[in-house]
Amino acid sequence: MSHARPIPRSRRDSAASRQLWTDRLKRFRSADQTVAEFCAAEGVSAPTFYKWRRRLTRTAPPAVATTVVPVRITTPDPTTPAVEVLFPSGTLLRFAPACDPGMIAAVLRQLGVAGC
Repeated sequence: MSHARPIPRSRRDSAASRQLWTDRLKRFRSADQTVAEFCAAEGVSAPTFYKWRRRLTRTAPPAVATTVVPVRITTPDPTTPAVEVLFPSGTLLRFAPACDPGMIAAVLRQLGVAGC
């Protein structure tokens, strides 16, 4: 008789769990139920519900729409920046007049600015 070891239960993919709880919390906000009622219907514990709500609230980035507007540069002045990008947070990026437009677009893409 062989003794098989139990197969350890694998952890769920953290991205999948995050998405599952994001969807679940959206359903809760539109449900007319208490936390206890909602958790019973979903088959989850209230402490787990509160843990995920706290985790997702703490890590959720603020929804800020960033707009990039077309810019046309005319006579470059070597003493002033050719392009300035002002973000809603107050952060200002300045690029030199000789800066390659492709590099500017690449920097903005890395920062998550839509439309670049």
